[in-house]
Amino acid sequence: MFTHLHVHTEYSLIDGLSRLEDLVLRTKELGMDSIAITDHGAMYGAIDFYQIAKKHGVKPIIGCEMYVAPDSRHERNPANKSPFHMTVLSHNKRGYDNLVKLVSKSNLEGFYYKPRIDREILAQHSEGLVIMSGCPSGEVPRALIAGDMDRARAAAAWYKELLGDRYFLELMSHGDVPELPQINKGLYELHKQLDIPFVATNDSHYTHQHHAHLQDILICIQTNTNVEDEGRLRMEEDSYYLRSPQEMAALWPEVPEAITNTQRIAEMCDLELDFSRMRLPQYPVPGGLTADEYLAQICHEALTRL
Repeated sequence: MFTHLHVHTEYSLIDGLSRLEDLVLRTKELGMDSIAITDHGAMYGAIDFYQIAKKHGVKPIIGCEMYVAPDSRHERNPANKSPFHMTVLSHNKRGYDNLVKLVSKSNLEGFYYKPRIDREILAQHSEGLVIMSGCPSGEVPRALIAGDMDRARAAAAWYKELLGDRYFLELMSHGDVPELPQINKGLYELHKQLDIPFVATNDSHYTHQHHAHLQDILICIQTNTNVEDEGRLRMEEDSYYLRSPQEMAALWPEVPEAITNTQRIAEMCDLELDFSRMRLPQYPVPGGLTADEYLAQICHEALTRL
């Protein structure tokens, strides 16, 4: 069995094309019993996805492709406009709560071009999370592209120490990314040196292969360019769809554990959300007032300042 763990939906705004129900139905059609969503820096679609997947008998795994500041999330350095990417999944309810906190704080505290976290805040909220090393824009892959194995090793070792068996090296295969062979070779070395397991992902941005041309138009909208502009950003091939388990296994015959580990992660992730009761926050009300009385008081006080 194979589970897609790196998937963008329409909630990766003007970057993902897949509609939630189409994505879940296609997952089931291909014989898979679970799927994750990992939208860029956001969880807008998490609850709808969860409910749709449950309705169709598919196990939902809620995640996010997060942006990580190279240094502190509080820094606003023009040289660091391109944060690292990192694939994060909620392993359980505690992990879901921590993921919500991380995404919220990435916007409230770390926003600089993108909503960013950093190592400090990740260490505070890592419980219940499964983390993968990410796409070519990840911290470890970028170090490998730069030929800096020491930096890649140090980064991978830090994440392994923090997460233990919940950290994985993410293998990808897309022919239009010339750096991927170098990245994957480096990940093999790190796997041998640090005993960190592999996991195979496909950077899915659309559901069906024939949707590639629609994704191309979406990229033009995102980058404010024209489809006929030869120098524009584009995905040069149509491999960013929801591949079948057989297609994924054929990509990695030499490392079958990268396929089986996707199911291992899917089995690790066991999130149950209860929608049967309200969960309103408990706000501390001063002076022995009721919530209604306190609200009326602060409204009256504010009216006098108008």
